[in-house]
Amino acid sequence: MAALLFIGIVVYILLFFASVFFSLKFQFGEESNDERGKKILNTSYGFAFPLVILGWFIIALVDDYIKPFSLESYQTAIWFLVTGTYIVHAVILFSLKRTS
Repeated sequence: MAALLFIGIVVYILLFFASVFFSLKFQFGEESNDERGKKILNTSYGFAFPLVILGWFIIALVDDYIKPFSLESYQTAIWFLVTGTYIVHAVILFSLKRTS
């Protein structure tokens, strides 16, 4: 069971780094300079980054009303919030790039 958890963590970290690479490649590449690329980038930001506010709100509600987090649990929740948002951003970029 511990090996499966370790594999899941490694896959998640690799997915995060691939998302960062794809997002930076798109953002600083030639494709984001034209009108289509700017629209794709703005749409992706519009979908992904409100998740930070919603996720922070949910974390605060859970911390206040359900079960208080320890410092380590709070740091882990915020880590998943930030990395998950970035993964969502890259997935939306990828799908909008393919469809438009």
